[in-house]
Amino acid sequence: MRRYPLQWTPALLLLAACQSDVLAPKAPSAAPLGSARSVGMNVPALGPSIIDAPISYAVAPMLTALEAAVPRRFGNIEHRIAVPANARQAFAFSATRSPFVIGFDGTRVTLSTDVSYEGRAWYNPPLAPTVSASCGVDGRRPRLHLVFATDLQVSEDWVLRGATRLRSLRAKTDDDVDQCRVTLLKINVTDRVVDALRPQLQRRLSTVDRRIAGFDLRGRVERWYNLLNKSIRVRDSLWLRIAPEDVRLGGLHLDDTALVADIRLYARPVLITGARPADITTSLPPLKQAARAVGDSSHLLLEGRLGYDAASTVVAAQLVGRSMSRFGRRITVRDARFDPLNDGRVVLALQVDGAVSGKAYFVGTPTVDTTSGVLSVPDLDFDVQTADALVQGLAWLKKGDLVAELRRRAKIPLQPILDETRTRVEDALNRDLAEGVRLSGVVRSGRVIDVTADPQFLVVRAEAIGSLGLGIDRELKIRRKR
Repeated sequence: MRRYPLQWTPALLLLAACQSDVLAPKAPSAAPLGSARSVGMNVPALGPSIIDAPISYAVAPMLTALEAAVPRRFGNIEHRIAVPANARQAFAFSATRSPFVIGFDGTRVTLSTDVSYEGRAWYNPPLAPTVSASCGVDGRRPRLHLVFATDLQVSEDWVLRGATRLRSLRAKTDDDVDQCRVTLLKINVTDRVVDALRPQLQRRLSTVDRRIAGFDLRGRVERWYNLLNKSIRVRDSLWLRIAPEDVRLGGLHLDDTALVADIRLYARPVLITGARPADITTSLPPLKQAARAVGDSSHLLLEGRLGYDAASTVVAAQLVGRSMSRFGRRITVRDARFDPLNDGRVVLALQVDGAVSGKAYFVGTPTVDTTSGVLSVPDLDFDVQTADALVQGLAWLKKGDLVAELRRRAKIPLQPILDETRTRVEDALNRDLAEGVRLSGVVRSGRVIDVTADPQFLVVRAEAIGSLGLGIDRELKIRRKR
């Protein structure tokens, strides 16, 4: 054994203190996808979100189409019409209707209008010249009130069908100003005008139904349905896709100047980090009736995908620069990174220097505290390779407080991220998806549900409550027959 002079002892102790043990274990390997170790790593399917989205259509375009189905003018004041019950009587009329006023009751649409007219009556008495009388020609014209009623249905293949009937055609009021009676000639011109108008209007009913069925409802709905499949930018490298998959119809009603369809969407919204995902297009599913009342509230189950680079940045901010001492030895963390092991666990790789230099690997299963919304790895511990590398000279490192300190600090607070994301998602939900299609939404509250270590992402799931609506204010396309 070599002996050193006593005066060298302080120098040797100082040299020993400055020396750094090297730690270089083999990094833990991730399980190959599809292998026995990775079985069960597919993230369980998230239940569908329920989105009650009232969709409004401006009724003005619909009225324009229906207005064209029924003439604004009827009759000819110069054209005599014989009275079937009396060959000596005849009459003529000219009528003009006002624009339709639309009403709605359940699934029944009413189109009402006032018809003002002028009338003339003739009587050819025996052995005497023909006499005539008129009303509304030189003064105020009497009025009729006309009401069409249309029962609307939307078929499973998204065809809007109407069954229209003439519900009412009568004098506007019982006042003399709305009656046209020629007492001297014993002719009630009002009744004659009603009798003459009724068959003309009846012939127009099928035209009204064709106009209603001519609205390309399927094409219109399919268009906005796939607008919800587009990736909506929440912020840089964060995208929202609502991803609808099923549709229910709760009912139809009129709100001011809009026809509102109460739609319930079943969707699987997802938050995606990284480059903008490619847009997808899906076929509109068959329409079904909602089993219960549909409102405007939305229960969103959001699935956020936090990339491991982003997670590593957050963890590094908690650990890099931190020093830990034990038995007079100190190490400092210089780098930290999260990576998946493809079996539900993650590996935390630490680059350290000081009394020990090199890399140490720790593994554990991430979990989330649903109350605080903090992601942590409570079972984080030395990887087998790292533990084996801690030979007698480095045993102090394993006995130290390093693991406890890592468990305490290797956390990702998700609630602030969720709150910020909720605000950004709400901003993203209020925008024009296309010309004439406005998406509007409010996200009132949210909470983290769980987290899973997917091979590509930390999949964070959250629940949010809010409301969502689609406003459509452009004319529906009308099918043109060849």
